[in-house]
Amino acid sequence: MHKDELWQIYASNGEPIVDAGWNSALDNPEVTGADAIVGIAVVFLYRINDGGLELLWQKRADGVDRYPGYYDISAGGHINLGETVVEGAIREAREEIGAVIDKKDLKFAFTKPFNKNRFAWIFMADWTGREDDFSFNDKEVSEVKWVPYKETEEFRKKHAKTPLRKDDITFINLDDWLKLQGLI
Repeated sequence: MHKDELWQIYASNGEPIVDAGWNSALDNPEVTGADAIVGIAVVFLYRINDGGLELLWQKRADGVDRYPGYYDISAGGHINLGETVVEGAIREAREEIGAVIDKKDLKFAFTKPFNKNRFAWIFMADWTGREDDFSFNDKEVSEVKWVPYKETEEFRKKHAKTPLRKDDITFINLDDWLKLQGLI
């Protein structure tokens, strides 16, 4: 998160609260109460090559305050005040790994609650045939790594940040989406 960003919050019915945003929802009792939800946009980049399907993981920089040195999904973060979910996903990919994604390239996969006050929209973006010209301008990421999908479970359990290591449901949903698309 950048210090000048305000996070979009949502009412319990899913409607954005247009006149309110928070610069940190982690310890704010008004946001962590039952009636406010913080939105998160997530993008997983994938590609298909001779070895099959691969997912892109980002390694968190050593200087970040949360989970330094551990791997995370390709890109993701809180939706800013006034942004749509798609705009948030595109911005996060650009900020974190320098990936330029057009909204037509995003494929909605599924939604997932993280807890009673954090809700994520998960998107996929096909990177097959595109250059790996990633950059890490905001200093949150130190490198990226393509991982064969068949090795995802082992990689996640060994190298991912703690919440992802324990998050079997997201990866069951991801597996289901990839099967529905005929990618695995």
